[in-house]
Amino acid sequence: MRHNCESGFTLIELMVTITILAIVLSAAFPSYRTFVANAQIRSTAESIRNGLQLARAEAIKRNANVTFTIASAANDSSWSVGCVTVIADSDGDGVDECPAIIQSKTAREGSASTISLTKVGSNTLTFINLGTTSATAGQLSRVNIDNTSIPASVSANLSVSIQAGGNARLCDPNATATDPRYC
Repeated sequence: MRHNCESGFTLIELMVTITILAIVLSAAFPSYRTFVANAQIRSTAESIRNGLQLARAEAIKRNANVTFTIASAANDSSWSVGCVTVIADSDGDGVDECPAIIQSKTAREGSASTISLTKVGSNTLTFINLGTTSATAGQLSRVNIDNTSIPASVSANLSVSIQAGGNARLCDPNATATDPRYC
C-alpha cells in the first residue's frame, strides 16, 4: 500500500493566518506611525543642535565670528554654518581660512512636509571666538520642533534651547519643572 502524503497548507489555514495577521497589523499600525513621527522630531532636533554645536566649535577653532542660520520657512529644517567675515586663502592651500559656508544641511526628504518649526528670535545666531553668543538683540534663542501628522496628545515635541554660554540643549517642553529634561 502506498500512502500519498502531501504537505502544505489548506486554503482554510491560509485564510485564518492572513486574517490574524491583518488584525495584528491594523492594531500595530497607529503605534508605528507615532513612533516614526516622533523619530522625525528627534532627528530634526538633533540635526539643529549639531549645527549649533558645529558653529560654536568653528568660532573657537577659527578665532572668528561664525553664524548659524536656519531656514525661514516653518516646515524647513535646513541650516548652514558660515563665517561672518570671509577670510580668503592666506596660506596657499586652496582653502579659504574662514569660508562663507563651512557646512550646510538640507531637510530630509519626506519629513519636511510634516515637521513644524517655531523659532524664538530671528533665523540666525552668531557665536564669537570664545564660543559664546554675541550680544545682538533678537537672535535665535530657541527652536520648537513638532510633527503635524500626529495628534498633539501623542507627539513627543522637542525644543533646542541656546543657553547663555552658547551651549545648545535638547529639552522637552512637556516635562514638569522638576524633570531635568524641562525647558
